[in-house]
Order: sequence, then C-alpha cells, then structure tokens
Amino acid sequence: MVDAPRPHDDAYCVFDAEDREYLVGVVGAGPGFDTILEIVAGDEFREFLPPMRLAGVAGIEPCDPRRRSPLLAGVPFFATYQELFAHAPHINLVVALLSSLDNRTLYRDMPPGASLIDSTASFFLCALSSAVSVGAHCRRRLDHQKLLLEAIVDEVQEDIALIAASGRVVDLNRNVVARLGRAKEDLIGSDCRELRASSEDPPLCDPDDPTGPFRTALATGEKAERLHTAVGADGRLRYYRTYTYPIRDTSGQVGHVVVFRRDITDRTMGEISARQAERIETVGRLSSYLAHEIRNPLFAASGFARRLSLMDGLPESAKEKAGIVLEELTRMEALLKQFLEFARPVGAVVGQADVERVAREAVQTVGLEAETRRVGLSLDIQPGLPAVTLDPALLKQCLVNLLRNAVEDLPHGGLVSVAADRDGQRVRLRVADSGRGATREHLENMFSPFYKGDHCEYGLGLAMVKKVVDDFGGAVEAAGQPGGGCVITLFLPPVLAGPGGKG
Repeated sequence: MVDAPRPHDDAYCVFDAEDREYLVGVVGAGPGFDTILEIVAGDEFREFLPPMRLAGVAGIEPCDPRRRSPLLAGVPFFATYQELFAHAPHINLVVALLSSLDNRTLYRDMPPGASLIDSTASFFLCALSSAVSVGAHCRRRLDHQKLLLEAIVDEVQEDIALIAASGRVVDLNRNVVARLGRAKEDLIGSDCRELRASSEDPPLCDPDDPTGPFRTALATGEKAERLHTAVGADGRLRYYRTYTYPIRDTSGQVGHVVVFRRDITDRTMGEISARQAERIETVGRLSSYLAHEIRNPLFAASGFARRLSLMDGLPESAKEKAGIVLEELTRMEALLKQFLEFARPVGAVVGQADVERVAREAVQTVGLEAETRRVGLSLDIQPGLPAVTLDPALLKQCLVNLLRNAVEDLPHGGLVSVAADRDGQRVRLRVADSGRGATREHLENMFSPFYKGDHCEYGLGLAMVKKVVDDFGGAVEAAGQPGGGCVITLFLPPVLAGPGGKG
C-alpha cells in the first residue's frame, strides 16, 4: 500500500496513489469484523487512510445481527467469496477474516491486481483503530478544554492578550477586540503597540520601554505590573493596572508574555475620595480648633487697631500703619469665618433647593467680578427640574465657589457656563470654563484642601463644595474638556415625592 522510501526522504511514508480509491471486499465475519467495518465504512479514519468503499461482504450468516449495522446499509451480501468477486471484479483490496480459509486459494481467486489483508495482518488495523480512538478522545477533551478556556477568557471584562517575545500579537480576548472595534483576524500578528483605541489610551504593551512590565517579564521571567493614568477622550481621569506573566517554552526560555490590563478607575477614585474625605475631616477639626482659639484675640486686636486709627493727635504715619494692621486683621477675620463655615457640620441642615433660582442668584453674585475680568457668564437650565435635597444657601455657596474658581482661572477673559439637566434619577449641575484645561495631577487633587500645583492653587472653596455635596448624598466629578477648560459636575439627589416634598 505504500511506495518504497524516496531518496533523501526516508522520514516519510506516502500512499502509492494520491487519488486512488480502494474498493474493499470483506470475506468472513471473524474476530475484528466490527473494527474493520468501522475502518472501511466509518468516518473516523478518513483523515488517516486513503479513500475506501465497501463493495460487499461474503461469508456472514443470514441470521447474524451485524447485518443490520448502519455501516452496512446498501452493501450487498454474498454466500461465497467467488460470488463477491464475480459481482465486483474491480475489487483491489480483500480483507479475509475466516481462519478456516486457505489464503493461498483465496489469493489465487482474487481479481487481478488486488491486495490481501488476512486475519493476522488485520490485527494491526485493529491496533490502529484503538490508537485513533484514543487520539479522538484526547482531541475531544482538548477541544472541550480549549472552548472552556476561551469562554472564560472572553467573559473576563479586562483586556487579555498573548504577546510573542518579538512584540507580535498571538491571541487576545473578546474585550480587546470589542474595545478596538476591529476584527480579531486583523489584530493577530500585528504589533502589540497597535492595541490602543486612541492616543489617550495607555499602551497594552510597549516593547520599546525597557522598564515597562512587558520587557521586565521577558528579562526576568517573573511577573511584573505597572499603574497607568490617562485623561480619556471624555476628559475624565482613568486608572489602569497592567500585569504581565511570562510563558516559558519547553527549553525554559520565555517565548511569550500574557498581558492582563484592568480598569481600576472606580476603585481608585473611591480610594482617592475616601482620602480626601479624611483630609477634609482633619482640616475641619483643625479649622474649628484654630478658629475658636484665634477668634477672641483677633477680635480684641481688631478693636484696638480700629480705635488706634481713629485717635486724635496720632501722627499720620502711625494712623497709616494702624490702617494697614486693621486691613490685615479684617482679612484674617474673613479667613476665620471661612474656617468656621468649613468646620460646621452641614448634613443636618435640611432644605429643598430650586436649582434654577439658586443658579441665577449665584451667577448674579459673581457677575460684577466676572465682568471686571472680562469673563462672560451663560446659564442653561432645563425646564421642569425637580427640587434637590440641599439647603438653598449651601447650594448657592457651592455654586459661587465654583464660579469664582472658574473666573479666577481665566486671567485673560473667557466664558464660564452653568447648565443643569437630569441624569437618570439625579439632577446634574455643571460649571464649565474655557480655561487652559486640567492635567492628571489637577484632576486628582482638585478637591483636596490647600492643594498647590503648577499654575493653580486651591484653598477651601472646592473642598467645601465636595464636603457639602457628599454630606447630602450627592457626588462631584471633575473632567477636562477636549477644547481646553475644565468642567465640574454636581450630581444632586432630588426631593422624593411624599409628605415632605413634591418630588
């Protein structure tokens, strides 16, 4: 059934005719009949053997139940092999399973050019059947495990990619494909640096970064990780943590790296918010202590300075100095008042605020200051907004703080807009400016009291806004704008319908 080995190609065994079909006749129903039938007429062995077709079966008893096998449907039966050969003279392969038969006689009577497989040789076909069955079972198990692994990996909502040491993409999960909006076939084999949705998206893999987690895993053979921060296309600050796991080949060399990236924005923002709340609480306690300790001596000093500046006969130079002292003490009194307001608990102040009315009052309060700085103010309030659960005076103070902060961020003029609409069940109140925008550091520390960064400085104003809104069950969010500037959004809980409110 096979050719002699080809010169310089003795490692391979090839069939003597690539397109040849074997017309098989089975003589007898001895041991191995069922296996031979599966090999010849079944589908499981098609990929291992040349094409075969069963021409007929001779010597099987009429009462034998194996005649009803589905594999023998349409196959003719004969009492003797002579009848079989007469019916199918083109048979080129005969399988003899009758131990009582003289194979020499059978061989003499076979059609010209036919080959014979006797009961002894059929043992090897049975062994092949066992090997193929075991292989098929293993393959089914492997296919099942592969499908299970792919299902698990695809259901993971984080980015997962298998990257070769060269930086080429070997495989990736559904989450990466969906995020990039490209076909998986187009991404396989590409450079891993292409696994980015936009320039703001931190790289999933950067082979050019010698200290990055990908190169670190390749060089050390150990797990590596890194925290990435990026300002997304929507202007919001996002946090990612990337893990890389080296995959060794049979020689022990790291040939691939599994890259796993998780979006940890919600968790990180929660941690930052908790730290800011703790810091605000500490500043509040300190403010309360300092305010009470400083208030009495400060008021006394202010009174003496005021009397001194009004005394008759006091030289003008002394009056001028007393006036300067009085101005500084007045500024300290204003700061002290701010400390006291910050330290005051606000959660217990019950009230209902009309967002449109409060927004108009806040814009009017800051109007003159904005006009002086050549800053325009705009107001866009969606009609029919429900009242929010927040004291009107506190909401106005929050808006005034946001507006003044935005106006001060526009030293050369610009525009500050106030807008309000519904966001699901909450009322969304936004203050946006056309300033220079917000960096990652600014977005992360904007609500921290007394934060000072490049080109910006925050006192207690924004921290007070966050404290008030958080205490009333709302939320505050800061984001940059694509065209520059910053937008701060307050998400405020509406007044629920019932005895206490109109909802």
